[in-house]
Amino acid sequence: MVARTAREILRWLEGLYLTYPVVMPKWDLSNGYAYAEILHAYFPKEINMFAFVNGRSLNARLLNWTLVKQFIAKRNLAISMDFIDATLHGKDGGAEGLLEQTYQLLTNKVPFTDPVYERDNVFSDHPYQQNLSYYEQAHASKSIKNNLKVSELLTDPSYAYQSKRCRAILDQARTDRQAIRASNPGRFRVKPTLAERCLREPLQSDSNPQDWFMKSFDSRSRSVTSITNKSNSIKHQSRNGSGVLLKKNSLSLARLDKEHIEANEDNVLYKEIILRQHAVPLGDLLQTTES
Repeated sequence: MVARTAREILRWLEGLYLTYPVVMPKWDLSNGYAYAEILHAYFPKEINMFAFVNGRSLNARLLNWTLVKQFIAKRNLAISMDFIDATLHGKDGGAEGLLEQTYQLLTNKVPFTDPVYERDNVFSDHPYQQNLSYYEQAHASKSIKNNLKVSELLTDPSYAYQSKRCRAILDQARTDRQAIRASNPGRFRVKPTLAERCLREPLQSDSNPQDWFMKSFDSRSRSVTSITNKSNSIKHQSRNGSGVLLKKNSLSLARLDKEHIEANEDNVLYKEIILRQHAVPLGDLLQTTES
């Protein structure tokens, strides 16, 4: 949900008799003039309102917030600079968090905040977008416009910063789009991939890897033999290849009864494991089972 201001904070602001009422903190506090009036109500001798400019330009905002930061540093007030920067650039949740922190500092009261209205640490609109339907959420370019303000680009014209912020926004948008497609496969006509359709059951924890491979090897040997005999009967080919294959299989099975599987390229059984690429990890097959 979108961030909102507590009712007791709004009543507190009305009691200060500001020149311009704070209706939408995200926009009304962005230039720093209204926030300077809040501090002037508690520190009238230290805040000179004639030094502030009531304008919407970037230079006016930077001037006002620079004076506010100097006063906060001078008085050593416990106000986060991250909230100030987020309010300056008009980011979601910045002005609301700044008002809550200022209210708690000046009145020594803790405002009530609704836990449903979430805020993230980077002051993005991602919590708000997650509460919308998937067809109402912003696309990638709109997300960049909402979360990367023009004033940020002007105050910090670093291409590395811009590319980093854009990459983070696009990665988040891609992750959200993949989650939407996974939760609504029928609408987006998502088809399972070949790997998803060929998944095999994992090896049971109480079974022996070598016994499991022996059973699968026997079934594969029988299937290979039947297919070879059928193709030879149809095409009238010689059965030398199948005979050699059965001979190699019998030798490998006899070797398996006597010793464990070794990672040797001359071992026929080891080649069979590599070629078939079973779901069981090769390390589990090569490990010595503990009795």
